[in-house]
Amino acid sequence: MPWNFATPAFRRLLRVAGIGALGIALGVGATLAVDGLGGAGRAEPAASVRRLDLPATAPSSADRPAEPEAATPVRAGTARAAVRRFLQAADGDPAVAYGLLDRAGLRRYPTLARFTRAQADRAEVTTVRVGRQRRAGAGMVDVTVTLAHPPAIDPFTGLVPARTVEVWRASRQDGRWRVAADPVSVRADLPGDGRAPEAVTAWVKRLLACDRAGAAGLQAGADLYGPADLPELPCRQRGRWTVAAPEPFDAAVEPEAYVAAFGPEVGAWARLVPVRGPGTRFSVVVGPVGDAWRVLGTDPVHTH
Repeated sequence: MPWNFATPAFRRLLRVAGIGALGIALGVGATLAVDGLGGAGRAEPAASVRRLDLPATAPSSADRPAEPEAATPVRAGTARAAVRRFLQAADGDPAVAYGLLDRAGLRRYPTLARFTRAQADRAEVTTVRVGRQRRAGAGMVDVTVTLAHPPAIDPFTGLVPARTVEVWRASRQDGRWRVAADPVSVRADLPGDGRAPEAVTAWVKRLLACDRAGAAGLQAGADLYGPADLPELPCRQRGRWTVAAPEPFDAAVEPEAYVAAFGPEVGAWARLVPVRGPGTRFSVVVGPVGDAWRVLGTDPVHTH
């Protein structure tokens, strides 16, 4: 039951946490030549990982009734088992997850209906893999889990990574293990930045062949953001084209369209990949979809 990366609440948390443009793990910055673009295979760099520690969310006054609704207790033999059952049940059987909520969670969600509605802001979970646990205090254990989600990136869902690594807290209360309503932290597992130039290379190759349908298959969606004339240039300007190493999104010249579509957190996960053609330079903006990078659009390069 990971945090939905597209919701306004998550975007507010990003701003509170001070998420800025993150550093990128660049491998060899060698320029790839096009005509054809390509070259010898390179060792895959370490995957980029982004961490977000979620602060506690204060409940609104509407969520503070005098007496919470009595939940049917659900028992689990260990903290790890409680967290696993909680996350597996949250989507399909919220009553089971509600029966595992700790006291703070029950105060925050005093009825099953409120808890169920809150799950609409969570990304769908397809797989739960429970990892290690560590003591977090008297009667408390933090359990690390890896959750798999259907990956997506579009203006409606924003970014949903294929995997998140999350820490959930279980507490021993009233003789049984209970689970907090929200994770302690969430870490998005993104593909390595070294794959971004390869994705742009394949996209530019198809544009050189004036194969717009083939290029569209390498994009995150049918529509591209940024100046509409830039993707047309490779088809018109034949000659040598090169693709360089990726850069952080905060170097974008015209980021407004991307921020409007995906929110300010786009700076944390999008990349700019510079391309150069005969008398032309611009950047291709890419985002992670599952384990691959997909083209979102273009960004101009201001020459001095």
